[in-house]
Amino acid sequence: MSLLENAVVQEQRRIEYMIEKYEAELANLPKGALIAKMIKGNQYYYLQYRSGKKTISKYVGRAGDKVEKLQQQIERRRHIQSMLKALSEEYATAQKMMEVCI
Repeated sequence: MSLLENAVVQEQRRIEYMIEKYEAELANLPKGALIAKMIKGNQYYYLQYRSGKKTISKYVGRAGDKVEKLQQQIERRRHIQSMLKALSEEYATAQKMMEVCI
């Protein structure tokens, strides 16, 4: 195995490891978006997501630590999803490089 092939194989393993870790973390993060609704002058927050064809809204509460924590988790989920997309593109590039090396 040449040095280049070895480097590409190591990169593929790294990408596979990162994808596995990110997908495991995604499983523990909430799906959807945080929606604020104004009801009788009070602002209430709901977690809104899709389940099949249905849109589900779960009550979260009023503004506070719980809402902020949930918003951070949703932002983390979006970040991880973008990282997974980039990693899958890198993996495809590595696959093409392996085809050229062989």
